[in-house]
Parts: sequence; C-alpha cells; structure tokens
Amino acid sequence: MGAETDFQYHFFSPQKNLRLRYGVMTVHSKPATGVFLLLHGRAEFIEKYKAVANQLTAKGFNVVTLDWRGQGLSTREVGNRHKGYIHSFNDYVADLTALYDEVMEPLRLPVHILAHSMGGHIALRFMAQFPHQIKKAVLASPMVDIALPGLVYPLSKYLSRQLSKRHFAKTYTPGSKNYAPESARFQGNKLCHDPEQFRILHDEIRKNPDLAIGGVTWGWLKAAFESIEILKNERFLQKIKTPVLILGAQKDRVVSLPAQEKLSRKLVHGDFHCIEGAFHELMFETPRIREKFWSLFDLFMREDSKGF
Repeated sequence: MGAETDFQYHFFSPQKNLRLRYGVMTVHSKPATGVFLLLHGRAEFIEKYKAVANQLTAKGFNVVTLDWRGQGLSTREVGNRHKGYIHSFNDYVADLTALYDEVMEPLRLPVHILAHSMGGHIALRFMAQFPHQIKKAVLASPMVDIALPGLVYPLSKYLSRQLSKRHFAKTYTPGSKNYAPESARFQGNKLCHDPEQFRILHDEIRKNPDLAIGGVTWGWLKAAFESIEILKNERFLQKIKTPVLILGAQKDRVVSLPAQEKLSRKLVHGDFHCIEGAFHELMFETPRIREKFWSLFDLFMREDSKGF
C-alpha cells in the first residue's frame, strides 16, 4: 500500500441544533467498485480510522464515515462534552439514515458496511429498517450485548431504567469519568494487545482535545439496554436480508461473544468467526490478528452472495 491519504471532512445538519461531521476518502487510481460505510464504536471518532479507510481504498472502495452525535466533532448532547449520553439508539439510526440519504444515495455505487462495536449494533438496526440498501456487512466485535458479570447485568439494567426516570439520565455511571490523558495507559487495557495501535486514539486527542469523550451516563446505558432487547427479537432480525459476517474477538471483555454467535444464527444470511487471542478492537490489534481479520474480510467480500 502506498502513502496514506486523509479524509476530506464535511458537516451537515439533519435537524435543527444538530451538526454531524462526516469524512470521505476516495479511490484515485481507478473507478471505485463500491463504497463502504465505516461505522466506529462508542468514544471513537473519524481520525482513528484513517489507516482502516486506506485499507479499503486500496481494495478499490470509496469510504464514508461519520462522528456519531455526542462524539468526535459532531454536536454533543450535554453541557459536559465528556459525558457519553444518548436519549435513544433510534437517534443513532436516524443519523445514519440521514447520512445515507445525504451522501451515499447520490454516489450511485453499491454500498457495504464495515462496523465496530456500537457501530455494528447501529448497522444491524439500520439494515433491518432498510433491507435492500446494503450489499454486504462486516461487523467487528458488534455490541450485540454488553459483557457484564453475573448479577451486575440485571442490576445495571434495572438501575439505568429507574435512575433515568429520576433525573439522573445525564449522570455518570459508577466508575465513569471525564477523559484524562494520564489514565490512557496501555498496561492492563482490555481493547488491544498492540501498544502502537492503542496510542492512535490518544495521539489524535492530544492534537485536538475536543475529540475526547469520557465514560457513559445512566441515560446512555438505559438506551443501550433498550436497543439490545430489540436485537434479541428473531422476527426483527429476519428483516435483515444483507449477507452479514460477524467477526468476534475470543478474549473480548467489552461485549458478549456468545450473544454475537447466537445472533448470527438467527440472520437470514449470517456467518460468524471467532478470532483467536484477540481483544475487543480487531482492527487495531497485533499484526497477526489484523492480518487474520483482513483475510476473512477479503474472503467474505469475494464470495458470491447467492452462495449464502
């Protein structure tokens, strides 16, 4: 692959008081064979995915990506811009729909999705709502369900519902706090095994502190649990007609690996593969794991959809 190119950045306003930032990267050497919607996870932003987008353009695809509302340089939902908050995941789906209508539709190219974690969750919701818009989707460690131990799960679910009713929706959950550079330590992290890849996000925040976001609020957690319930509905999943490859991380401690496999079996055209030894961020792991990820990606993209 040659020298990396950067995104071209744009803003649009799908509704009053909401500005969403999106990035576009295009293939220059030849006509693009399609376009990828690159959907990142919670607490991430466009700049982190520059190398991933370059991988896609090298494969002949244009790339369009966005900062979710409340993240990156899109409109933040609360006064403290570090707080991870959303009223409902329906808002994320609406923002993705608006981006599709604004940017993807005029391109007149086959549209695919590559999504990570929360982005994978939103992608599933979008594909169920619009069954014929996406040709193929690769979901890396999708947030089908949250990995919480034993009784912590039902307790968190209950508290998020109750506290959100009592004006604590925009209050941090226990352990959540503002982003702080000094707490960005590679040692003991549960996202990836590669120190250089781990630093990408934090280096970008150093360059532009406005990209930073901290932990989640009770409102975000309530919205996440509500949307997770939607994805547990088999009739809802049957609406997804797109061939979907779910790539799970064997050592994921952020989202549930068994839930990913279970969901893949309920899809009309679903496939699941677990990548051995990997933490949550498959696209930012060690070279061996990233190589495995991209080889599975390439195999899936080459397959005839009719073979599913």
